[in-house]
Amino acid sequence: MIIQINAAGEPEFVDRDNFKAFKITAPAAQGSAQALAAALAGIATVAADAQTAWVSQDALRRWGGQAQPVEWITAFDRMIDSVKRFGWIDEAAGTVRGHIEIV
Repeated sequence: MIIQINAAGEPEFVDRDNFKAFKITAPAAQGSAQALAAALAGIATVAADAQTAWVSQDALRRWGGQAQPVEWITAFDRMIDSVKRFGWIDEAAGTVRGHIEIV
């Protein structure tokens, strides 16, 4: 799964059925912590170093205000369970950590 920030600073959810990888990508022009935070407002909280972000699981489940299909949610929940042991889930906040890649 990739949250891809486009040149206009808008997030798009692509490769959403790839449950083996999760990241956020952005072009260099959108790669500052401020630009990333603006692009991901309401979706994720960007770390101060702009290397990672804590992404709302609910935002992913209801991207664009529309619920994902039941099969997708089941696979997503399996992915979340499988990465808990690595510390990539903040259960209290309902977020998953994603690394940020400037492309």
